Amino acid sequence: MNTKFALPMVVAGSVLLAGCFDGSDSAPGTDVRIVHASSDAPAVNVRVNGDIVVSGADYKQAAVLKPDAGVASIAVDGLLPGGGTATVIDADGVSLRSDTKYDVIAVGKVGDSTIEPLILSDDGTRDDANSARLRVAHLSPGAETAAGGPVDVYLTAFGDPLPAEATFSFSFKESVGPLEVPAADNYQIRVTPAGSDAVVYDSGEIALPAGADLLVGAVDNTVYGNAPVSLLVLNGAQVTEILDAGTGAGIRAVHNSSAPTPNVDIYLNEEPDGSPAASNVAFGETVPGAPTTGSYVALNAGENRVVVTATGVTGSTAIDATLDLAGGDLKTVIAAGVLADGLDTLVFDDNNRRVATEAKLRVIHGAVEAPTVDVFLVPTDAGGTGSTLIGNSMPALDDFTFGESSGYVGVAAGDYVVFITSEDGATELYKSPSLSLEAGGVYTAVARLNESQDSVATVTLLDDFIPEPQ
Repeated sequence: MNTKFALPMVVAGSVLLAGCFDGSDSAPGTDVRIVHASSDAPAVNVRVNGDIVVSGADYKQAAVLKPDAGVASIAVDGLLPGGGTATVIDADGVSLRSDTKYDVIAVGKVGDSTIEPLILSDDGTRDDANSARLRVAHLSPGAETAAGGPVDVYLTAFGDPLPAEATFSFSFKESVGPLEVPAADNYQIRVTPAGSDAVVYDSGEIALPAGADLLVGAVDNTVYGNAPVSLLVLNGAQVTEILDAGTGAGIRAVHNSSAPTPNVDIYLNEEPDGSPAASNVAFGETVPGAPTTGSYVALNAGENRVVVTATGVTGSTAIDATLDLAGGDLKTVIAAGVLADGLDTLVFDDNNRRVATEAKLRVIHGAVEAPTVDVFLVPTDAGGTGSTLIGNSMPALDDFTFGESSGYVGVAAGDYVVFITSEDGATELYKSPSLSLEAGGVYTAVARLNESQDSVATVTLLDDFIPEPQ
């Protein structure tokens, strides 16, 4: 798959903030860009001289600040479950000049205590106003691990073979540039382990326009695909992400339609008279059968047809849907409802980026038999093993309706019991066993009818609830 990009592009999750922070109107200003490039860090607040100037910036986002010139302290505070914060970067006594631009980049990992600020400075000089000016930074500890050390970077015309010499080589936390290259619309960036011709990242065809002044950062890839990195292209506070050109998409399916729905067959991109991609899938089962965070069916980006039929029943199409998938997409597709009424296709975006300071918990309401419910999350050591505390707790999800997702909620690591009740909290529909949620874990629970009838509802568990196959 060849995808052509023109840079700069649309804003992709950027934060823009400008202003002076010491109240002085006469002091010369500076230009400081903050970049969140730590793949396992939570969303952060940024403080300059003690004042919060950016709130809730997440991974791959950037903010441009305009503090006064002089000596400043810049701190980054990770947002913790429950509203607390933890300072993950504290750069005190940073000297800021009015004639220099600065990039303060959070790099490394929280989980292994290697997160730190990488501070780059740039005076903006260039030889040709019509060239494309690039600075390139290696911000991916994952790529360092995958490559076994430094990487070679090749900037060539699109489609050219790899030359004998790389454009440059660098290691994690190193930067190169500025490089000025002629403006053109047919460049290609490829990355290999140092000394190897095995390409581990390929940008496809990209355009570098005249006058462009860009910071390009290689960061850990946290979406679908095998490439260890993606490229963040920063133009001021605008952020564009370029995935590997071969990046497809991943989907998984959950059979959540209760009796009398029979077992089903699932067809991908073919008529339902051929060979199904999965056959005889029973109520409560998933495809793939081990629904861990890394378990998906690979598809190409673009339109993909999904057909669900009753197993062994001719002309029994229950779902015929087209999914428009972008490169890097991860989707959970749920067949829900009652067959006689026509099944509902519920599609949810998955985000499997692990955050070292919290567990990420998502609950999906897929039980049409209970249109509106409340969901409680009670710590086990606070009495969650009993149901009497429900009356003293606020629901984590209030008036939660069929087809809704909670989204990913950051939860402190610990043991919890999940209760599902009627919307007034009076009737207990489901109580889970004690569930252990670990920091850095990703967890999904899909509510469905309990056929055993010891309770009205139960859940299908996905992601880190399921052990990785051995």
